[in-house]
Amino acid sequence: MMQSVGVIQAYLQLNVLEDYSARDVGWITGMYTFLSLFLGIQIGPLMDRYGSRRLAPVAVVLTIPTFFLLGECTEYWHFMLCLGLLGGLGSAVASTVAIAVVGKLFVRYRGLAMGLALTGSSVGAVIFPLMLRSVLWQWSMRGLGFVITGMMVPGVGCLYPFPSLMGSMDAGVLAANTDSTASPAQPKRNAALNFTAFNSPPFSFVTGAFFMLEFVIFGVTGILPTLVTWAGFPVETGYNLIAIMNGFSFVGRLLPGAVGDRLGHLNVLLVMIVFTFATTGVTLLPFGARYIEALYAFSACWGLGSGSFLSLVPVCMGKTCEPKDYGRFYGTMNFVVSFAVLITVPIGGQLLESMGSTPLAGLYMAIVTLGGAGLFAARALLVGSWFDMRAKI
Repeated sequence: MMQSVGVIQAYLQLNVLEDYSARDVGWITGMYTFLSLFLGIQIGPLMDRYGSRRLAPVAVVLTIPTFFLLGECTEYWHFMLCLGLLGGLGSAVASTVAIAVVGKLFVRYRGLAMGLALTGSSVGAVIFPLMLRSVLWQWSMRGLGFVITGMMVPGVGCLYPFPSLMGSMDAGVLAANTDSTASPAQPKRNAALNFTAFNSPPFSFVTGAFFMLEFVIFGVTGILPTLVTWAGFPVETGYNLIAIMNGFSFVGRLLPGAVGDRLGHLNVLLVMIVFTFATTGVTLLPFGARYIEALYAFSACWGLGSGSFLSLVPVCMGKTCEPKDYGRFYGTMNFVVSFAVLITVPIGGQLLESMGSTPLAGLYMAIVTLGGAGLFAARALLVGSWFDMRAKI
């Protein structure tokens, strides 16, 4: 649902909260995305300490009622409490647990595994705009509630073997590193909030880069439907563009991760940043607000590029920590990134109105470039050289 915040924002502004500005409505979706990431700094250590068996049911209990309640919301504060607060909390638990499980279990093929796991959000982000276009808001939310129930409940069951799998991995590591048959007791990990992950310079650079990339990703996703109506195109076109973007995001999450397992995840991510910069420069920057064909081309290329960002950055972050600490590091990174999504969604529409589409596209391209520079610095620190282009990292 995080990938469809622009559709939600546009629908609410046009059909339910007509008396509120784009900035005011943006604070609802902004709060949702903010809490989804901000709370990771505490949920990550809790995941490391208690595991998915305890946290995954919490995600189900918080997430499923959100959608059924959304169908009954009519006032601004209803949406803020239901989507912004309850939905944000449920999303924070669900996303942190899911990503941490993959990050802990997979090392050799982590890129492919992460890509496969994240394609689910792309599928949902394709279905949701199309449902909202053809079905009324109330029944769209109720339908999504039933769909999510049918997916999350079995998903919790799929996470049930996780503790035993992690135990087998830990036993294998102990057997490989000691001749003793004794298995020393492992100290319980601290679940308290802390920022020690920033003692790692590569982690700090990856986090800073992801801050910039997420600022642009959610900025574009949030303003694209607004840009469509602002440019005079039918509102249904915005739904189609979001669906196309997320459809290509499916490919962007899957293929670059698999290629990264062979050629290096940071290497592939840097290539995808260059690709995204170039395609944005020849579609949205010169033609976006005037030609619908350019918007369709941009949506496809942006979905491919941004999908790779979302799947590869967690993998690249995993190179800066041990698997046992993945939850804490991932949660800390999301905590920082949450401030980017908090401000980018509400101010995106205002920037579009004040700057216009071309200067705003230029601003986003500059921020993506800075994000690429941060990832290049992280790569140099991990490799130990600024100029070794052959390292598969």
